[in-house]
Amino acid sequence: MFDTVKLKAENIVVNPHLLEAINSKVTTYLDRETGSITDVYAFSTQQIPYVRYTTNTLKLEVELSVPKFLYGENVTLLTMKDIDAFFTLLNRHLQMVLGVDIDKSEWKVKRVDVCWNFQTGNKVQDYLFKLSLMKFPRRNTIVYNQTESVIWSNNSSRVTFYDKEKECRDKNCTLQMIKRAKGILRMEITASEHELKSYNSDKRAVHLLTKEFFIFITRKFSPYLVFRDNPVITMEWLLSLKNIQEAETVIGFNTLVNTFGLSPLKDFYSQGTLASRLKMMTKTPASMDLPPLEIAYSAIS
Repeated sequence: MFDTVKLKAENIVVNPHLLEAINSKVTTYLDRETGSITDVYAFSTQQIPYVRYTTNTLKLEVELSVPKFLYGENVTLLTMKDIDAFFTLLNRHLQMVLGVDIDKSEWKVKRVDVCWNFQTGNKVQDYLFKLSLMKFPRRNTIVYNQTESVIWSNNSSRVTFYDKEKECRDKNCTLQMIKRAKGILRMEITASEHELKSYNSDKRAVHLLTKEFFIFITRKFSPYLVFRDNPVITMEWLLSLKNIQEAETVIGFNTLVNTFGLSPLKDFYSQGTLASRLKMMTKTPASMDLPPLEIAYSAIS
């Protein structure tokens, strides 16, 4: 449901001695508005990869993957019970590290990634191929490494689809994690600043890390997750042929026949070659629609 979040809380007073004891990168600068010297402490903990505290504004920021914080991995999809546990554990962890007590109502969202795992069996690459051909209004389409991942992005937000199993393999995850990720087409949506504010003007985490906000973001993309009248060439079909040249011949001849009909093509082929091409037509991939990608909203209550 959610993965990476960046949160901030204001008016958080941290004991200077605790800050000095932490192995952190400290940046000191002169605040032009107040004329005071400000220190910015940036560090990580065992559970949180990014923590930033500004002494002048008393602002604390954290950035982390919620499922990794809770479970040590981000294959697991969260539920609302997990979100409640997250706020509790985050507060407990920051109490130990910084001696602060931050109620969940104090956190504001600077970034949130909405996510979902679509179990597509052996058709992950088929879906990625079809998605790579789609265009989103006012977004650039980026395709990495022969459709290993597909991204639509602009200056404020991005939508990403990728092969979760391959990511786990590339990151040398455990065999158990790789097995769990098998067949998963992962969707991640980074909500824009406009979307955050339009849903909740204060961008309070208690209102944005919710099932309702998850639905608000994902339903905008539902129309793009239906693949009607889109015949696909599957990897299973490709592997059933002798070689890639045979696949190119079958696809090319089938396209010509569908475009011009068979009669006009007879003058372009010898009798033997035409007979061979017609025999090859029996290997033409069946026209099929990929099932729509559907989110099981009832599973995240």
